[in-house]
Amino acid sequence: MSHSPESQKSAAYEQMLARAEAAKAQPQPLEHAKTQAVELGELSLDEAEKIAEYLRRDLHSAAHFLSDTEKALADWMRFDLELLEDKFLTLFTGMVDHTRTELDNLAERARQATEWTSGEITTGTLQCANCGEVLAFYQPTHVPACPNCGGTLFKRMLEDESETN
Repeated sequence: MSHSPESQKSAAYEQMLARAEAAKAQPQPLEHAKTQAVELGELSLDEAEKIAEYLRRDLHSAAHFLSDTEKALADWMRFDLELLEDKFLTLFTGMVDHTRTELDNLAERARQATEWTSGEITTGTLQCANCGEVLAFYQPTHVPACPNCGGTLFKRMLEDESETN
């Protein structure tokens, strides 16, 4: 019994998902799963890259949907989850949760990247998160405590923000 190229690709998508789920503890589980499929001769590098990109897109889309809307996975899929095979649902849900956690961690790192504390070195314009005092640093300088209130947490002031303040 021969399988169509489409069904082989669908099976490869599911297999890559299973491998990525099993490798969640690694830094890039999807890359690990892709490499494994190529090394085992199951897929060419081009096929593995395409399937990994399809899977990455679906996982990111579902994770963003769940984070942004607080709705359920069934709302993203737009059909009853009972129609999915249990094994696939378990794998997909696990990887969506993992991807959502990664996205949440990335968002937290991005938020922290917009905050400076006393003692760090920076240049540019910062605003005290406590009182709003603006400090301008024209060369790399240690950030002092706020001279107005003693606060130690600052946010970067962007050009458009300084025009409105």
